[in-house]
Amino acid sequence: MRVRRLLQGRYTVLAVCDNRNACTLIDFFEGLGANLEKDAHHMLELLERVSQHGPPRNTDISHQIDGEIWEFIKGRLRVFWFYDEGRVVVCTHGLVKKGQKTPRSDITQAASRRKEYLAAKCARTLEIEEDE
Repeated sequence: MRVRRLLQGRYTVLAVCDNRNACTLIDFFEGLGANLEKDAHHMLELLERVSQHGPPRNTDISHQIDGEIWEFIKGRLRVFWFYDEGRVVVCTHGLVKKGQKTPRSDITQAASRRKEYLAAKCARTLEIEEDE
């Protein structure tokens, strides 16, 4: 499995890459329309703060949604993530929330990526690339 180091401070912020080695979180941000540009900018600022100070404890900005899966919240944008040891935050993917409830398929996808990440880490096949 391949992950990309997005930010490095007191905490490391990583993003999971897909089977084509494309970073799904970066693709998500690049694919957002102009109407979500402000939310995207605020989400990127939040990720920068996370790298410097760790995940916020404010449940309006970040909260646990299922098991070990958490989400960052900015406007209608959500970024799913989980903790790894050594002050590492691993982002799995993002979505534009359209309703009250978070789609179960997105929670399942984040949990699956966490499982893959931990298996690759255990097997020593985890590759970390630097953000371009």
